[in-house]
Amino acid sequence: MSLCGSAAPNCTPYQEGKDFRRYEAEPDIAGIGVISAFVATSFVTIAIAVLGLVFRMIRGLEDNAIDRLVFSQLQKVSFLRLKDSTFKFWQPILESLVLTLSDQQLLVGISILVTGFIKHCSISVYHFAVISDLAWFSSNTNLTSLNVLQVYLVEHPSLRNWRICLMLVIFVLLLAALAMEGHRSWYESWNSPAQCLFNEFLVKVGGEPGKWMTIQMVLLIYNYPVSMARLFNPDKLDILLYERPLRKMERSIARLQDCIVSSIALGGWISYVTSILLLPAWAFVVCGKWGFVALTAIVGSTTVSLCVDIAVSAIGVWGIIDDRNIPKSQMDGNENAWGFGQLIQMLLLSSILLTFKDLYSKRVDNILKPQIKMGTQSPSTPRDGTILNQRMSHLQGQIQKLVVAGEGSVALQHKMSPQAILLSGGHRRLPEG
Repeated sequence: MSLCGSAAPNCTPYQEGKDFRRYEAEPDIAGIGVISAFVATSFVTIAIAVLGLVFRMIRGLEDNAIDRLVFSQLQKVSFLRLKDSTFKFWQPILESLVLTLSDQQLLVGISILVTGFIKHCSISVYHFAVISDLAWFSSNTNLTSLNVLQVYLVEHPSLRNWRICLMLVIFVLLLAALAMEGHRSWYESWNSPAQCLFNEFLVKVGGEPGKWMTIQMVLLIYNYPVSMARLFNPDKLDILLYERPLRKMERSIARLQDCIVSSIALGGWISYVTSILLLPAWAFVVCGKWGFVALTAIVGSTTVSLCVDIAVSAIGVWGIIDDRNIPKSQMDGNENAWGFGQLIQMLLLSSILLTFKDLYSKRVDNILKPQIKMGTQSPSTPRDGTILNQRMSHLQGQIQKLVVAGEGSVALQHKMSPQAILLSGGHRRLPEG
């Protein structure tokens, strides 16, 4: 309570179990427009990531055994096989769109969590729970986007580094919010000031809220380190976290095999007992090796990561629906009244379409401009400078031979340079001897 000073709420009714006070609606926090925007953005990002996986527009899928298996099965469906030209057109659009969504939700998630903690002395338990739910969606949107942006951010370390700093901020804030929600009376105290429960969260964690707090924290603690680790040089990570441990296990297996073979060669009951003792150890290490290989494949798989993100989003949807269903009999005002906060969130949602249109237009321009610049060039004319020079040299050599032979040349007869003959599309041919 000392953190609130003179603004500390009256917690006596809550402590006596007779807290029937009324609390104000906060449409800018829990309005239907705000919630719809957060949920929709999360699912749009997941949908884009799934499309990227299905059509193999996510770079780096070939590096993981599980992803290769999934994609090989998907490619058996003919309409899922993209032409190279289609891939090259859409893949940069997909990355840029997801990058925009990622940055947007990362900043919005930090903003709403900071707002909730700033208002901790006056905000109700209900509205703090909604803030935590919205931040959950923002966090998951950002983590989902990393499946698409992994290679891009590895290639751009400066962009990666500041995003990781912001991810650490939202990770710590969200962990703190989830810890606060672990109070055993959280679900029965919606109208109470959140600070009244924060004062006791260290000694009264448990019950149903404590169980869900643990589940969400485990998901968060798994997702963030794994997602951030994948943004660094994969070759170095493979050596440190995969190849070295695997070599150590293989050496252990080889040593145990040698010991077993040596003991068998000795014969007698001693070798028999030794073999019985060493065989389980050998089997344990072999199983550990293949378990380690499977675990690293699962952790590094984009497919598995997307499945986890979908499950996390489903938990978020269930949580926000459950929180919004609490009785509103003690609430003053209309939670769904449209105001500045709801309109801003809906405009941010609509900006996805504007961003897509802009990226699409730029991509079309980038493809058409080179064609426009070479408008005088026939389709069969080479566009590569090296090939062009080679053909010009060859043509010039032919002309020189004709001149030496006294046959003349197209360049002399028509006063044209070899470059002009070549760029004319071959309409003027060399005279045959």
